[in-house]
Amino acid sequence: MKKLTTFIGIALVSTNALFGGGPFVPAPTPEPDTEPVAPAISEVPEAPETKDFQPYFGGAIGSSSASVSSEAEVCGGCEYDKINQTTTKKDDTILRWGGSDDAATIMALAGVEINDFLAIEGRFTKAVSDFEIKDHQPISFYNAAIYLKPQYKFEMASIYGLIGYGYSSFDFMGNTTSDSGFQYGAGASYDITDEITAFADYTKLYGGGKKISEATTMNDVDSVNVGIIYKP
Repeated sequence: MKKLTTFIGIALVSTNALFGGGPFVPAPTPEPDTEPVAPAISEVPEAPETKDFQPYFGGAIGSSSASVSSEAEVCGGCEYDKINQTTTKKDDTILRWGGSDDAATIMALAGVEINDFLAIEGRFTKAVSDFEIKDHQPISFYNAAIYLKPQYKFEMASIYGLIGYGYSSFDFMGNTTSDSGFQYGAGASYDITDEITAFADYTKLYGGGKKISEATTMNDVDSVNVGIIYKP
């Protein structure tokens, strides 16, 4: 039995020496011939370009139309009948008159575009000639207003509205009367260059129906303008 154990030990040592003399080590796995592919990286979209507020200013020439109406109670007076020697008092009467007239105007404006669809704009309009309405003394006028300006732009042109609040002043027979209220308008513009834009519009400058004297009421003032805007 001892000899058998010795023989097995010798056989194991001989086998180990025959196949390399060391413990069994598995052969490494060969690397593939293809190069590794980097994982795809999705492109990050660029953030939309934000537009800064765009200031602008300009001016225009135009024509304004004003209409007035007047109403006064006129004493009828008395009539004496010489034959019957009686006095008769006539009834008082209401005398009404009025009319309208046009005056040349100049207008200055300044504003800022908040975006492509909305701007805020201030305007000052002054009549450079008086309203000379029949049977009335001349009337001078100026207006200052601020508007929200919703707009829609095409490639080179745009259309817009004006919605705002304004102050009007009238000088009639040496007396100055002022009033303020809602104003509105609409117009269109065309880009001549990137900096210069031509425009034309209509504005309702006044419609309050304020008395500018004891008998006379200013009913309304409309204006039509043609001008230029500059964007620096």
